[in-house]
Amino acid sequence: MLYESLKDYFVDDLVYENSEVVFVLESPHTQEVKNGYPVAGKSGNDMSKILFGLDEAFGKLIYEQTIKNIAIINVSNYPLQKSAYQNPQMRELEQFEKIRQNPRLRKYDKDGINAVVKPMMEDFSKRLSKHKDIKIVLCGNFAMAAFDSVLNESQFKKILRVPHPSFNNWKKEKYKDVIQELKSFIK
Repeated sequence: MLYESLKDYFVDDLVYENSEVVFVLESPHTQEVKNGYPVAGKSGNDMSKILFGLDEAFGKLIYEQTIKNIAIINVSNYPLQKSAYQNPQMRELEQFEKIRQNPRLRKYDKDGINAVVKPMMEDFSKRLSKHKDIKIVLCGNFAMAAFDSVLNESQFKKILRVPHPSFNNWKKEKYKDVIQELKSFIK
């Protein structure tokens, strides 16, 4: 566990032996912490509705093994948004907010961000590297930037980059083609 002081906010990945596709997202938020699995909130509901026509959070479907061939990995197993914490004054949270803006190491690190981002990205790399032989779906700019900062796409079987499902992105006309590609990709 990277941050012992934040253990009550840790949300583990959902990965099973039979996983054929891994969805990579940013980090848990309030509903994920409350439920104990990733993609438990509105974004999760939108994902399930669009991909499977189901009215259950995507994370719940994976957690309960209703859908058996999909895994979920967050770049960070801890919420990166202060609003997910009951005590938003915790020291790490200032740095988490900055990491949300940019998950890469800083060349000039006057704020000490690298001391937080480096182990976070090493942990993410270690967790995702175990799945090089299955399909990976990178959801949103943060997941894409984190992946690109620590991993090499050519070492993975197949990668698809899609917008993050928040803010009804997956229902927007401009993303219609990539969401259609996603539906084919996960079959």
